[in-house]
Amino acid sequence: MCKEQEKQYISDIITNEDIDNWDSKTIVFIEGPTGRGKTHFIKHTLSGHNDKKKILLLVNRTLIKTQSEKELLRIDTDNITITTYQNIAKLALTNNTMEFEGYNYIICDEAHHFCEESEFIHETDVSFNWVMRQSGIKIFMTATAYFIKSYLTDELKLEINHYHIKNEYDFIEKFYFYENDDVVKKLLFDLPPDEKAIYFTNATKAHEMSKLLDSCVFYCSKNNHDYSQYVNSEIMDYISDNERFEEQVLCTTKVMDCGVNIKDESIKHMIVDIADLSSIIQCVGRKRIQGNEKIIIYIKDKKGNAISRKLENIKGKLSYANVLREEGDIALVQQYAHKNTYGNLIYDIINTEELRIDKKINELMYYTYNRNLEVYNEILLDKEDGFKNKLFERMGIDMAYTYLEQELDALKLEHILDKLIGVKMFKDGQIEFKQMLLKELLNSPKANHGSIGLKTINALFDENKLNFIVNSKKETVGELKDKRFWVISKL
Repeated sequence: MCKEQEKQYISDIITNEDIDNWDSKTIVFIEGPTGRGKTHFIKHTLSGHNDKKKILLLVNRTLIKTQSEKELLRIDTDNITITTYQNIAKLALTNNTMEFEGYNYIICDEAHHFCEESEFIHETDVSFNWVMRQSGIKIFMTATAYFIKSYLTDELKLEINHYHIKNEYDFIEKFYFYENDDVVKKLLFDLPPDEKAIYFTNATKAHEMSKLLDSCVFYCSKNNHDYSQYVNSEIMDYISDNERFEEQVLCTTKVMDCGVNIKDESIKHMIVDIADLSSIIQCVGRKRIQGNEKIIIYIKDKKGNAISRKLENIKGKLSYANVLREEGDIALVQQYAHKNTYGNLIYDIINTEELRIDKKINELMYYTYNRNLEVYNEILLDKEDGFKNKLFERMGIDMAYTYLEQELDALKLEHILDKLIGVKMFKDGQIEFKQMLLKELLNSPKANHGSIGLKTINALFDENKLNFIVNSKKETVGELKDKRFWVISKL
């Protein structure tokens, strides 16, 4: 059953009658973009509908848990308990979940966690199986339902009550892709003083960028042993409490890709350097749009080698699981006897009946890896536009975009060329001009300066939509008579 309407908030499309008709046999699946009131619905509408019913709210980040607990203190409700999936998994592995059992509603917030975070939170199947064993009504909520919804309906053949609000992305002023990390430095160094940016990337890049900028805050997971020491906990508490940051730039990993609200009209730029499509959508959703706000999105294009590396990494991890699934644990150990790990896709459990250790596959991770194999193979089929097309498909949009390098290069070139119109460039001048093209441009000609000719340069102008042309002419007078020179003119 699917109820899909073009309304603004989840509370508008889920009625009290719907709530009364829910039962534990059918999963309630709430799919909607960030900022459309999924969590508000739980904390206010559902909680207030029958304050005698107990609600367990599961979240995937300690920062979200802290933020939610502070919000509960501000509203008049005492029937909601909040904990993390990781805590449930830890307790379930030791059969100590008694305090979290017997709830009327089990809310799985950011439910994509089960599939799409399984690669770095390895017990997602433990918390998922625990949820599915509970007798209460199960409510799954997410802005990126791509894998978890199909796992429930296609893999497990379960019935869901599906409530859906579509995201129109009408808050995007411009959409850029980029390939060169240097363009991010230029963008962040040149931010207008009244504008802020959020930069999502890996911990290494985020930390390095934060050291280069004068007004910047760095954030990563507390479980990141290499970089968590550089996180300022006081600033993160401030962000959690005030839903804003005072520095000009926030450099963060995708640990902040869900649940945390940032409400600040000064934030105009969202930069995302992540290959996972659902994480990109979650990252963009961290900025809560108010009124007619517009933001500019910058996504790092992933091509060829980057996607191939992801693909080979997944294939390697699946190879172990496929041996275990098809041939059993003895065959797995025989073939990979000295492996210390099977990529976290396989883990040990205690078989209490036979008093032995069994090896188990994280089925949610296995499903997600196999689906991602399909996605990345499809991207590789279209080497030039595969990633962009797949992202737009996942977002449900068909949007015009520009390469940021091209736009910045065009602006730089136009400024330089305007000054060179009519200037005769003989041999030394030509060398200087070609060196400028190689050193100053983000997307410079793919050649050394000795092999760059008029054809290459004029193609560069055309590529950047610049109305200039370089011609070769022969000097007719003076000491340089009969020497050839280049001259730039405007079309």
